[in-house]
Amino acid sequence: MLVPLGVLLVAVAAVAHAGWNVCAKRVPDGGAGFVWLYKIVGSLLVLPIGLVFLFQEGAVDLPGVLLAVSVGALFQLAYYVLLQLGYAKSDLSVIYPLSSGMAPLFSVTAAVVLLGERPGPLGLVGVLVVVIGVVIISAYRSTGDSTRTAKIYGVVFGALIGLANAAATLWDKQAVSNLDLSPFLFYWGISVFEVLLLAPVALRDRPRLRRLWTGHRREVLLVGVLAPTAYVIVLFALRIAPVSVIAPAKELSVVMALVGAWLFLKEKELARRFVGALVVTGGVLVLTYA
Repeated sequence: MLVPLGVLLVAVAAVAHAGWNVCAKRVPDGGAGFVWLYKIVGSLLVLPIGLVFLFQEGAVDLPGVLLAVSVGALFQLAYYVLLQLGYAKSDLSVIYPLSSGMAPLFSVTAAVVLLGERPGPLGLVGVLVVVIGVVIISAYRSTGDSTRTAKIYGVVFGALIGLANAAATLWDKQAVSNLDLSPFLFYWGISVFEVLLLAPVALRDRPRLRRLWTGHRREVLLVGVLAPTAYVIVLFALRIAPVSVIAPAKELSVVMALVGAWLFLKEKELARRFVGALVVTGGVLVLTYA
């Protein structure tokens, strides 16, 4: 029962994850400043819960917690900043599926090599189906608005974002499972570190920060709420199911993201990518019962 429950949690997180990516794409020139603003919102959102869990934890291994959250913050910042830079160069319907497909490939490989996890044959088939589905989506040559340069940027950033996402997923698994840290406490610590690390970069251009807040306040608030919601749900899922199941199951968000790209961003040539998204969903179902 634990593995299907983990996948159900990830399905809920997928809706929130796709939603905040659509919002982030609507701020293509946001960069580190936009990331910093919505990270402040997220930190304030989880602050009361983080304090409660810190109190409940009682005595903690402070050096271990600081190491876990600082390394986690670096991985997460690499993911968020690369994502924002990628969205400034290419379509969501190119970057999101490609990065989502590379992440489970990197994650499952590392989980087998580094963590000693051994997914069964059916589980590996599920991973393969997920990856094939994402390849169908991202390999489609658009005849719409995307230029060749934008496609190249999409492939490059998609691979880099996928690698950063895989590294962050593996580190999260170590923190919430092997170190037995509360997901809320872990996320809160990461959020605080992210705000501190990005502050010197973001505050260099305060007029730009004011323009971002004035022009994109709604996106800042939505991403600030939806991103931690999706992240914490996945952390809970990682406590009850292996990385080799959770990482590919996160690809359900591909379906949601493509719907968002069609409805809200008006991106074109999405029909074949929806076929790929259905293949992704089939792979997730195989993983659920593997």
